[in-house]
Amino acid sequence: MGQWLLSQNHDIQQVVTTPNGFYSKPLKTQKEDHKIDGSPYSNGDRFDKVIIKDYSKNVQDLRYNAYYDEMEFKMGNELYYANKEDGLKIQFPELKKTYESLTYTYEGKTKTGYLVLLVDRPKYTLYKREKMELMAGTKSNNGFTQDAHDYYEKDKDLYMISKDKKFYKFPKNTSDAAELFSVDKKELESFVKSNKINFGKEPDMIKLTEFVNK
Repeated sequence: MGQWLLSQNHDIQQVVTTPNGFYSKPLKTQKEDHKIDGSPYSNGDRFDKVIIKDYSKNVQDLRYNAYYDEMEFKMGNELYYANKEDGLKIQFPELKKTYESLTYTYEGKTKTGYLVLLVDRPKYTLYKREKMELMAGTKSNNGFTQDAHDYYEKDKDLYMISKDKKFYKFPKNTSDAAELFSVDKKELESFVKSNKINFGKEPDMIKLTEFVNK
């Protein structure tokens, strides 16, 4: 596989390509034609070091744009998107997060994008989808106040279970979990009670998913 997201030469024509094309998409990010408040980046605006299996340790720093659902990198003063390669896992050590590039179907809609990998197991895998929405600002109805800009607002995180290559919303209670995970309801109830599992909290979702994978 290739050694760099891009060559060290900042000439746009020197983009390194690889057989699978992951590193070969020199597309500029879209530029907004007006000011937008807030940030589309779920982890902050900075670019972070990443680890990608089978690739050089010297790949460009990345950041996740949760509005466009893209991994961005910088070359010179321009921003670009990395190609999405199905199944590719991008680890952000400092953030303690791993994103996986996937084409997945959820509630009848097929999408290609990045999901945060929370529990990686052959039987049941737990993912989180991060998303930013662009909200409309408001126009001033008088001459004393200014118009409010459009702004980015974080959407509620969506937690999904991958089972037999299909994606399901994380269960909301013990009954739903017993059915989705095909486990004994009484055994599951005992685990939920003794561990005080809250189906709406991420650490408990991870703990429950680890349990049903045993």
